[in-house]
Amino acid sequence: MDKTETTVVQKATPLGGRAWASLLIFGFVGQMAWMVENVYFATFIQKNITAAGWATSATVAASAVAAALATIFSAAWSDRVGRRRSFVCWGYILWGVTTAAFALFGNGQVTMAVGLAVTLFVVMDCVMSAIGSAANDAAFSAWVTDVTDVTNRGVVDIVLSIMPILALVVIFAGFDGMTTSGNWTVFFLVLGGLTTVAGLLGLGIFRDSPALRPTTGSTYLRDVAYAFRRENIRANKMIYVCFLGMMFSGLAMQLWQPYMISLVEVTLGIENYIVPIGIVVVISAVLSVLAGKLMDKFGKEKFYYPVALIQVLGGLLAYAIKFWGHPMLLLCIGGTMIMAGNLAMAGLFTAASRDYTPEGRAGASQSVKMVIYIMLPMVLGSVIDPWIIRAAAMEPTAEILAKYPSYAGSYLYPYELFLAAAVAAVFILLPAWFVRRDARRLRAAKLEEIGQ
Repeated sequence: MDKTETTVVQKATPLGGRAWASLLIFGFVGQMAWMVENVYFATFIQKNITAAGWATSATVAASAVAAALATIFSAAWSDRVGRRRSFVCWGYILWGVTTAAFALFGNGQVTMAVGLAVTLFVVMDCVMSAIGSAANDAAFSAWVTDVTDVTNRGVVDIVLSIMPILALVVIFAGFDGMTTSGNWTVFFLVLGGLTTVAGLLGLGIFRDSPALRPTTGSTYLRDVAYAFRRENIRANKMIYVCFLGMMFSGLAMQLWQPYMISLVEVTLGIENYIVPIGIVVVISAVLSVLAGKLMDKFGKEKFYYPVALIQVLGGLLAYAIKFWGHPMLLLCIGGTMIMAGNLAMAGLFTAASRDYTPEGRAGASQSVKMVIYIMLPMVLGSVIDPWIIRAAAMEPTAEILAKYPSYAGSYLYPYELFLAAAVAAVFILLPAWFVRRDARRLRAAKLEEIGQ
């Protein structure tokens, strides 16, 4: 270990109680809202409208595009006015309201025509995703960059990266029973209400960074386009390399996560899906926090390759269920490796991208992150998944059709979704090589900036 790495451990910049409270509240509640959108919207469609892959894919892809556009325009706006608080707090309030609106679909099988039901669901999802992205992916993520520095971003971003897992555990423990009993109305109302309450609470505790200043010297539309202009891409190319690594890691998750509950419950035949998924998410969260502390101590550059390979191996182990059986064991081990690897990789690349972010352009960086890391994996997954589902078609049995009528005319979701996740994770190694090569120089430069 060199002197620079030891110094990073000893002199991590303290954030303060108010900042940590805001990080934890908005990080956690925001991910609860996204978990409803990413997992339970898809599950609702699959169980109550149709299990056909095109319906889930249409929802995922359309909402991804809406979220990306909202992030691009709102991120530039928050940079321009030099304010995050109002975007975050009022955004969460409205985000909760639009999430609760899905209670209007009622409980059980939706009686309207499938095409009409899916279209209405997609439109509502796009509105909700746009508001959520403006509040969380644009303003809140930019605020995290504002209040952190190179000495504490590793642990902060790992903590934030496990929030989706913690959110899923809490939803499973406290709210999933509503969906299994068919009480979707109360589920959407309660989870939407919690998001609104977080926004109201934030009005009292959330504060912008004292160093945040409005960007000047340009028009709003030029600020919107800042991160997409050729000269800025060339000048800040390593940010885009970081986001590309996150994109492949995100794709490895996106190829199976929208089908997660149905994969476990229907394809693998594990009716009590909370047990294996709960094991996976809890262990993944613990491992990710431990990894975050090690990254800050020994340097992020030492972890890129091992973490990427863990994701690859996890996908292969989960796919092996098709040949070896033992679904509970292999799902818990392989699923933990996929998820823990994804969380750690998100923390690695996110922390590095913040270190490369130009001063005053945290919002602009979040807009391009939204396109590369969020939208691209969701759109690509939406194109690839239906093809995999059809190519590796598994016909539902009469018993399954009797229990899950939405599978009529469709297929079971195949094990090959896990194999596709492993293949996607292999591509993480290329951007990881570039970021790893520059890590020591970057850290030394950032430490010098803050006087360490």
